Amino acid sequence: MEKYLVKTLAVAVMAAGLSACGSSSDDNDQQPKLGDVNGNTSANPNFIFDQTTYVGAVDPAATNAWWGFALDGSIPASAAAVEVTTATDTSFTPTVTFAPNMAGITAAADCPAGSGTYQIVDTGEDVILDGKTFQKCLLTGTILENLTLSNNVVWSLAGRVNVGDGNRTLISTDKAVRDVTLNVEAGTIFHSVAKSSLVVTRGSKINAVGTADQPIIMAGEATGTYDGTGEWGGLVLQGFGYDNKCGDPKVETICNVAGEGDSGTFGGFDNADNSGSLQYVIVTEAGDELESGDELNGIGFMGVGYGTTLDYIQVHNNFDDGVELWGGAADLKHLVLTSIEDDSIDWDEGYVGNIQYALIVQTQNQNNDKKGKYHAFELDTAGDAAEDPYQESNPTVANVTAIASLNAAESNGGDGIHLKEGSEGQFVNMLFLGDYRNCVYLDDKYLLTSYAATQDAFVNVYGLCNTDIGFNTQNGSNESIYTFDIETATTVLNDNLAYDVAVTATIESKEIDGTAPNL
Repeated sequence: MEKYLVKTLAVAVMAAGLSACGSSSDDNDQQPKLGDVNGNTSANPNFIFDQTTYVGAVDPAATNAWWGFALDGSIPASAAAVEVTTATDTSFTPTVTFAPNMAGITAAADCPAGSGTYQIVDTGEDVILDGKTFQKCLLTGTILENLTLSNNVVWSLAGRVNVGDGNRTLISTDKAVRDVTLNVEAGTIFHSVAKSSLVVTRGSKINAVGTADQPIIMAGEATGTYDGTGEWGGLVLQGFGYDNKCGDPKVETICNVAGEGDSGTFGGFDNADNSGSLQYVIVTEAGDELESGDELNGIGFMGVGYGTTLDYIQVHNNFDDGVELWGGAADLKHLVLTSIEDDSIDWDEGYVGNIQYALIVQTQNQNNDKKGKYHAFELDTAGDAAEDPYQESNPTVANVTAIASLNAAESNGGDGIHLKEGSEGQFVNMLFLGDYRNCVYLDDKYLLTSYAATQDAFVNVYGLCNTDIGFNTQNGSNESIYTFDIETATTVLNDNLAYDVAVTATIESKEIDGTAPNL
């Protein structure tokens, strides 16, 4: 079926549209709130944080590492392999030895057929995985019908492959977009070419659901080691979620925001939108420049709503940011972000989702000369403007372990949390260790005195950084209004990368009552 991108329609127009396009019986098929004057610009009212009693991403009492699906060698095997203080020059060097597990998968003799809008070409190349020979199939074009990418061939993306047509520029009240679902089987491998990308557009979905033993791996084709960088573009999910560039949600009815990396338009007024599922997915070797100075992030979430399932995701060796969230209210759990060459997590343009459990390892192969000061978190509201009149970014983040393990030449690089350009947020049970310039840096000369940059916003934030808190605000030396504490991490990590300190805090989303616009 097709889905409308508008928030409000007259009853007659709505009836005509439903008559022309049909209706959906899928309760999870979240559409814009037709007839709801204010839309939905809030966070997920049903998201429930695990109420943990420890700092960081790792439970000291756990017997299994939840990040076991990630690339072998991308994460320190134990505390002994990583620098956790700023007193030494030793550093963790990732050496990926990962080999896909293709057990139970029988290689196909030929590539499947394409269609009129997308093409599948047998490249004539073979890929050896787990002792089996797989055909490499090149996928190009725009997918305008439901499609399953099977795990019995190796897929190679070329150019921008669109799922659906919701990123068209000219969307108006009388335009509709296609509702397309791309399914990706567990254990599927991508070896994509330079400057390629996969863009799941508004109105469509991706259901890429791997398993801990057979994750879905999206990589480049240059080496086949899963440890290159910038070999292909990246993955983009776009939705109807609210971006503050959409304007006043009480007035505007149509939204088209231009996405990064020539990915087309996104946005709307429904933060409950559903872009599908990413579970046990690894994106590695991405971030290629699509044109001069315009790289994609490992995964870009553009107006993605909280109806989307995002759990157990790794981004490794991306040349730009690991994940970036423009507006929307996507909820993410169990993130692994390793050797990202710019910022590991970046949000802006009114993002109000929730994040719990993230393991970040920043390593010496980051390109400090090109990227400058990279951070575990780089956070703003209005895309590098000062403030936004409609909605501040204001997510809740809990249970993060971030380790900067760099060499001497690249030490004192970025910050743990670099909070700038009007962004708010709540940070609970966080741990920052190693070569961070500041555990937290408030870089916002327009930061309002009403913003609670206090212990209410930073709860159980522990660190061993060069400086606990840095400031660049309009108040100059009057920084006492932002006073809060960073607890000193007094012991090193356990062998399982846990930090064994008992804490108590209530973790909850702060934007659940529909009053997200901060005017």
